[in-house]
Amino acid sequence: MEKKWSINDSDKIYNLSNWGADLFSINKKGNICVHPSSTSKDFIDLRALVDDLIKRKIKPPILLRFMDILSGRIANINRAFKNAITENEYPAKYQTFYPIKVNQQRQVVEAITHYGKRHNIGLEVGSKPELVIGLSFAAVNGIPIICNGYKDTEYIETVLYATKLGYNITIVVEKMFELEKIIALAKKTNIQPRLGIRVKLSSKGTGKWATSGGEDAKFGLRMSEIIAAIDILREAELIDCVKLLHFHIGSQITKIDKIKTALIEGTRVYTEMKKLGVGIEYVDIGGGLGVDYDGSKSSYFSSVNYTVEEYANDVVYQIKNICDEAGVECPNIISESGRATVAHYSVLVTNVLNTNTQHLTPDFEEELNNAEKLAPTVKKLADIYKSIDRHSLREDYHDTMQLIQEAVSLFNLGYLSLNERAMAEWLYAKILRKINSIVEKIKPIPEELQNFQLALRQTYFANFSLFQSIPDSWAIDQLFPIMPIQRLQQKPDVMASIADITCDSDGEITSFVGENGRTKFLPLHKIRKDEDYYIGFFLIGAYQEILGDLHNLFGDTNAVHITFNKKTGYMIDTVINGDATWESLKYVEYKGPELLKKVRESLEKEVALRKVSIEESSHFIELLDRTLLGYTYLGD
Repeated sequence: MEKKWSINDSDKIYNLSNWGADLFSINKKGNICVHPSSTSKDFIDLRALVDDLIKRKIKPPILLRFMDILSGRIANINRAFKNAITENEYPAKYQTFYPIKVNQQRQVVEAITHYGKRHNIGLEVGSKPELVIGLSFAAVNGIPIICNGYKDTEYIETVLYATKLGYNITIVVEKMFELEKIIALAKKTNIQPRLGIRVKLSSKGTGKWATSGGEDAKFGLRMSEIIAAIDILREAELIDCVKLLHFHIGSQITKIDKIKTALIEGTRVYTEMKKLGVGIEYVDIGGGLGVDYDGSKSSYFSSVNYTVEEYANDVVYQIKNICDEAGVECPNIISESGRATVAHYSVLVTNVLNTNTQHLTPDFEEELNNAEKLAPTVKKLADIYKSIDRHSLREDYHDTMQLIQEAVSLFNLGYLSLNERAMAEWLYAKILRKINSIVEKIKPIPEELQNFQLALRQTYFANFSLFQSIPDSWAIDQLFPIMPIQRLQQKPDVMASIADITCDSDGEITSFVGENGRTKFLPLHKIRKDEDYYIGFFLIGAYQEILGDLHNLFGDTNAVHITFNKKTGYMIDTVINGDATWESLKYVEYKGPELLKKVRESLEKEVALRKVSIEESSHFIELLDRTLLGYTYLGD
């Protein structure tokens, strides 16, 4: 007898326990639950939460930000470094900086500075707009700022005057021409800057962002340039202003050995600069702490083969070991772990609109009983369908593939009717489903049968824009966990891809996190009539919200900030309304009233000619007005 499906089976096929970091689970109702921390037994039922939000007129797609998870991630990184410092008897301190390019949304940066206050969190900025954001938060909270990226005169002058006004702000020299500008402006304003130098290591990371490091990296000074920079700064009597050494080998570094190699090289540069009399107090190891998106705990580019604790311990150990060997005092350590800080706390939930399942296709069962009237090709398919079993699987599969191609050719030549061609397709689908039911019980699955399931894959259309909400899935084939948030106590019976509501054929996800790594389909349930069926996109807090674009003018989604509450289960801290249509139009230089005016003028001409009634004209304008004020996503 076939084993009854359980929530443990669902956990396994979506690999939830491995990528979920103990922050997500499945309850007895079969719904996804969100936990405030990896050690907490408290939870929020995600499906129940979505139902409550819809009652509050907050429509999907909804971006849910779980603030306790964000707070916990900040604490977890700091705890890991604190423990590593204690274990290795490290004589200096650790400090984390949040690179706001990872997610510049005001509410996100506000939350990070709020939750990070007890850890003395800092902000890393890389442009003039980000600098203004950083200064506004530092003005209130007194938090430190590190300035990276290309810098013009205005950028540098703003940083210098911020320094004079008492801001704890460090400007990092990325290129030699920046150094010349900084020295000239420091002399002109008579302001002593707080300087950092970014070194271009030969070491580089792995995966999609490997080119961020290495000798061909965009930023950083080569070793010869560092020597030249020291001489120039000494001559300008600014050598004592250099307080920080910075290096960065890439985002989402998948292999711990790559991190160790970079740490060794970077720390060697630090010790040599100290020996040359440079008063560096901080070593900024940049970003790179990865996220295990697929749960494989491997060196695959959507995973990492190390933990936060292992990362922190290696950083502290390597720096201390080399400093002790060189007889140089250990620096304070800074890291910029933006991705690892914000990825987990953000979940997008949206409804499935419909599928391409042919519910209204004709049923050919009666014709199947009159086999003598069938065309020969169709009859052969019918015979295979009736007789196929485990023993004839390979042969019948190959024959089926040949016969469906034959049916297409015969139709194109005029030898099969439209009805016969449709029946051939109907039989083809039924044979594949029958094969799948047999294959599921075979271990191991024969190699030639492993890819046939793609022919069974159905398209589920979901109410979201791939380009707005998870653009990295489209742009760089980034893998994000996706799964239904309910009915997980039931066995999924459909192999699906997820298509968005843009009119772009690229707006479809066909790569998913599966039980054994990446898979080409997502197991989902057949949608019942009048059922609200929701899927969740997980670990999307890093980069996705800020990289999203306005494809088809689908704008920002509704966003809700949630905190856990012992008495009520949860509290809604903030609701941020998604873009209305008029706001999306404004991004591309259109004004709603002007558009309505043009339509109204055209309609009045039609009314005058009595081609349109006044009532019809008025109703059409009312519909357009409602559209301008409404959500850019679909309502039903």
